[in-house]
Amino acid sequence: MSRSTRSPDPAADAASRVDVDFLLETARTLIRIPSWNGQESDAQRALAEVATGIGLDTDIWSIDLPLVQDHPDASWELHREEALGVIGTLGGRGSGPSLILNGHVDVVPPGDEALWSSPPFEPVVRNGRLFGRGSLDMKAQLAAGLAALRAVAESGVELDGSVRLQSVVGEEDGGIGTLAAILHGGGADGAIVMEPTGLTVAPLQAGCINFRIRVPGRAAHGAVRDEGISAFEKAFQIYAAVEALEAERNVGALRNPLYAAYATPYPISIGTMSGGDWASSVPDHAIMEGRLGVRPDESLDEARSSLEAAVAAAARADAFLSDHPPVVEWWGGRFLPASTPVDHPLVRVLSRSVSREVGADAVLQGVTFGADAGLL
Repeated sequence: MSRSTRSPDPAADAASRVDVDFLLETARTLIRIPSWNGQESDAQRALAEVATGIGLDTDIWSIDLPLVQDHPDASWELHREEALGVIGTLGGRGSGPSLILNGHVDVVPPGDEALWSSPPFEPVVRNGRLFGRGSLDMKAQLAAGLAALRAVAESGVELDGSVRLQSVVGEEDGGIGTLAAILHGGGADGAIVMEPTGLTVAPLQAGCINFRIRVPGRAAHGAVRDEGISAFEKAFQIYAAVEALEAERNVGALRNPLYAAYATPYPISIGTMSGGDWASSVPDHAIMEGRLGVRPDESLDEARSSLEAAVAAAARADAFLSDHPPVVEWWGGRFLPASTPVDHPLVRVLSRSVSREVGADAVLQGVTFGADAGLL
């Protein structure tokens, strides 16, 4: 941003104008709107209304889902009848670099609401913290982005370039909303994905892919169990091979200083297991579904190949599975890894900003979760 004649430090002047009450009420407004299981449009309309109200040039459009889903980088798990994109722009003089602030309105399911200490979509503040589904991931960050742009606009600071706030859908199941926003509004010179990081600056992000492993067995009545081959027993052997692969893939990761805080930066997590048809039968099939962490230095295809090879090797070592090999399938959401040099100007600016706010040197640290930075 350029120097303002009204303040020797325009950045500090704009920061001092951030209205915390506006930020909190905007976050509360968004949290009150359930936006999970592909039902994100009401939240997008509400955010667009706030963006327009603070003077942003707001573009809200209906995403052509078939067109975007045909893109080679498209990824999704949920069926959507409709999806809306929102971009709010604070314009500048046009000669400087452009910046994207990216955040998503979709949230993960609330789970059993009886286990919540307060209703998940009724935001409350307790001990200085805001609680409610989406308060952390990531409706409060969208509210913070809006509050920041409002403060810059009200300060009179003249930007050299533009800032575009992208409010997107579908991040939790693969990032189709951010892909749609890129195809619709183009790229930028820099982007900040406003995911929760505990105020660390995260120039490194792992990727991830969903997988499914189908393990066969041989059915028999439980009364003559020895005549069958349990798919569960064979699945446990494959599970052990997956655990060994996880350890192997993380050996060198701890040498990266940005991942020093993590015991397992690239985890492989089996999230569901099912199989069998009847309690008194030896199961002839088992299915495991999970998530494979992707290193920033590898492609998705390389990560896939490592899991497929580990499963195939485990199968060859077993008399039954060598003739009846498990099948690895790739399905649902996937997230590309992302890496930005630690000396990049945007990383340096963010580090200075965090240091000013917390009163200590900013921490640079990689994140192990998948997010939309890989698309940007």
